[in-house]
Amino acid sequence: MDAAQDLVVQLVGTPWAFFVVGLVLAVGSVAVFLPSQALVVAIGTLLVGGDGGLLSVLFLVVAASIGMVLGDLGLYHLARSVDLGSRSWFARPKVRAARDAIDGRYRAAPGRIAVLGRFIPMGRLTTNLVGADSGLDLRRFLVSCVLADVVWAAYCVGIASATGRWSREQPFLVTTLAVVASILLGLAISAIEKAVRRRNEAAAAA
Repeated sequence: MDAAQDLVVQLVGTPWAFFVVGLVLAVGSVAVFLPSQALVVAIGTLLVGGDGGLLSVLFLVVAASIGMVLGDLGLYHLARSVDLGSRSWFARPKVRAARDAIDGRYRAAPGRIAVLGRFIPMGRLTTNLVGADSGLDLRRFLVSCVLADVVWAAYCVGIASATGRWSREQPFLVTTLAVVASILLGLAISAIEKAVRRRNEAAAAA
């Protein structure tokens, strides 16, 4: 843990921070175990706490968004070329059930579902696989990903900006709280969306 903290501190304030964020988020399209959200929030919190300035914060949003879009496009093409969705881990019952659950809604409103998918565990992977499976054309897929990724990046950096001013004395305590807050807010957004959808489905069936 100390080594990871030292690495983050060394990265903050250098151009490498933005490169690492973009790289981790690109690879994170498939490697869901990477702490992508924690990394963005942590670096954003330390940037704000260290008076990195508005420009550095905007660069972080841009780097995160570009990394995510590139990763999404890579997964889209990979899934289309080798039928990734039917292989190994991606075909497990839980993953398959999650993909089936959002397939129809994704086809109808890919942008909205992609945005919501960024705030739930494995949601990015699931929505990207559904996008590849659904036959959605590349342009619509790209537009939905850009929208979702910019919203997600701005959300994470917004959480970091809101807490970063208090991070000067206890940077990693505040960073940890910011990461936890970002995750809890994301889960709350997902829960609200599910509740609204179920109410609408019940009303339609009545």
